[in-house]
Amino acid sequence: MFGIKDYADNFRSPHYREIVRRYCGVKENGDLSYSAKGKKIKEQLVKCIWSEQLLKKNKLYTEDGLRIEVISPGQWNLEEGPDFKGSEMLLEGKGVVKGDVEIHVCSNDWIRHGHNKQKEYENVCLHVFMWNDRKNKFIKIKNRSIPQLELYDYLEYKLDKLIEMIDIEDYPHTGGANAGPCQKRLSVISSDDNWIGYFLDYAGDERILIKANRIEKHQNTKTFEQILYEAIMESLGYKNNKEQFRHLATIVSINDIRSFIPLDISPEQKGKKIQALLFGMAGLLPSQISSCKDIKDMQSREYINEIEETWSVIKNDINNKPMDGELWSFKYSRPSNYPTRRIAAISRLLAENFETGIFRIILKSFEIIDSKKNEVEQIKTIIKNTESVFLELYDEYWSYYYTFGGKRLKNPERLIGRERSSVIFINIIIPVLLAYSRKRDNVVLEERLFKAYKLHTKLSPNNVTRFMNCRIFGKDIQKRNVVNTARRQQGLLQIFKDFCESDDIACKRCVLLLSINSMLGKKG
Repeated sequence: MFGIKDYADNFRSPHYREIVRRYCGVKENGDLSYSAKGKKIKEQLVKCIWSEQLLKKNKLYTEDGLRIEVISPGQWNLEEGPDFKGSEMLLEGKGVVKGDVEIHVCSNDWIRHGHNKQKEYENVCLHVFMWNDRKNKFIKIKNRSIPQLELYDYLEYKLDKLIEMIDIEDYPHTGGANAGPCQKRLSVISSDDNWIGYFLDYAGDERILIKANRIEKHQNTKTFEQILYEAIMESLGYKNNKEQFRHLATIVSINDIRSFIPLDISPEQKGKKIQALLFGMAGLLPSQISSCKDIKDMQSREYINEIEETWSVIKNDINNKPMDGELWSFKYSRPSNYPTRRIAAISRLLAENFETGIFRIILKSFEIIDSKKNEVEQIKTIIKNTESVFLELYDEYWSYYYTFGGKRLKNPERLIGRERSSVIFINIIIPVLLAYSRKRDNVVLEERLFKAYKLHTKLSPNNVTRFMNCRIFGKDIQKRNVVNTARRQQGLLQIFKDFCESDDIACKRCVLLLSINSMLGKKG
């Protein structure tokens, strides 16, 4: 096993990458990505594209040339059988068709996975895939011809952009969460062996390094302030509004905001003007949404009148075109996570730190150290101070409302909650500041980032971390407790991305399993 005894004490530990290169032949700094016929695409991504309908919906044709309009993609199926249940579509010459949808990377996966012989798939009404490698127009189920839809030419965005913008961790994982061969082999290792924890640490470090490397690619064209702003905006969008927030951050940049907002006004006034700018460019102002109801609440009317008036003054000086408000999704989101509240939150964040900038404020949290505290307490203080930048945001209107003119809350509610603040800290702040520290060769900052990452408590579990816990540890609660930090959770996510997510990589090539076998070989 590569240097497993040399516990990583910084982000420059090469352990995970060395293990991957040894077993998989991945080149230096190469992405570990596998798929059918060498294409960088995985089935889970295709499912996400179908679920979100990121397609040119008015131009869809089946492989046999029939016009098809998707009414509903269906419900994501977490049990055995087709990937989506209860789908509904309008098919030329057949009218409304209802049934199940099965998703694959390539059309031949239908045969390769044996679905043509499985009763669970007899209600499939459409076979969807990225590429038709068999070139067949139909698939057959009990002498019934099932139409097929190849997505590649109908994607709403280029495939590379979709790979970048879709975070599979936000979506259900439908693979069986049964114990994998890695768990069966790992159970042989004594319960007090810390090896698996170290391995997850290395994989977690690799995940942060990959994020930092992606950020470094934008350094020549964007400031770190803009990079951080865009990343925070994207995180506030969750999966349903991620692309919308990303686009809003590009059409209303940090420089745009600074040029429109006066310096000599209070943070409260700055917040309202930034809200007017962002809401207006998002197309979410009441005057921009035809379906917006009459608002009777006096506080809401006063606030809206002020925001609308501000927007009417500045909109003619903006070069970029406002977004269509109908693009924003409120469906499946908790009211506290509605895009209106998230826009209000980023507006307050920008207003409170207008002169210094968000990036410098957060950077300062890592630079100020209380010498009276020990190292662990110092790092915990850094984490607390950094996350408080998001947790302590307050708005006199949006802390009490979810939407324009909605019902007023009895008590104020945080604009950004504790869990989202922690997610931003791990997934955004650490990789952005790591990229910055490396550009400036700031070893002290890099060390503090590493220690904060190492000490941060674990986040709430998501679909992937739950799946991976079952996959690696089975029902062994004691070993599951090894995943006790955010760093190790990130390790689970990295291993999933590299191996468990893909149907095209057998478990026998997984570096975790091969490393366990190596450990057992040495012990034997």
